[in-house]
Amino acid sequence: MRTQKAHWTDADRIEKHYAEACERLHLPKNLYEVALEKHKHKKQLLFRKNYYRIDRYLEKLGKNILVTDLADWSTDHIVQASLDRYMVEKAFRQSKDDDLVSLFPLRHWTDSKIRCHIFTCVVALTYLRLIEIRLRQAGLSISASTAMENMRRLHSCLCWTASKRSAERMIEDPTQIQAHILAAFGYKVAGGVLRK
Repeated sequence: MRTQKAHWTDADRIEKHYAEACERLHLPKNLYEVALEKHKHKKQLLFRKNYYRIDRYLEKLGKNILVTDLADWSTDHIVQASLDRYMVEKAFRQSKDDDLVSLFPLRHWTDSKIRCHIFTCVVALTYLRLIEIRLRQAGLSISASTAMENMRRLHSCLCWTASKRSAERMIEDPTQIQAHILAAFGYKVAGGVLRK
């Protein structure tokens, strides 16, 4: 037997909760219709989409207003610069990547070491971008992260032969993508040796 009072039976409380949820999610309150109706001596919570309002709200999304003080730039140039901002955003995301560039956590306490750490991270981001440019010039449209991951799987080993007393480093045969990456930087693997 149920002894507790049913939840959500107060219409004012429901509307207040709905308004707080919309405010928290930054949504207008008229996208949905919330009502508490009585059916056969029981209260029912009805929650309906207002498709007209949702469509009108979605029409507002996806529009950008570009503001600039570069009056000598053409409209096309301004729009292209705005569209290319994804590269800057990608670099910011890369700066949080633990594998390639890790700006944080900062494990330094003196100003000079913090500046050096940040400078090293910026140089690493620059090198990653240069790698991507070099790969694109060679006809490979892959990210530096993907290239680094592929090259990590190119293994080498030390080989001793009966005729030689010292060990010789041999590189395994690269996969097709690894060979393309090496060729983009002017290298190839021939006979287990990396050659220019």
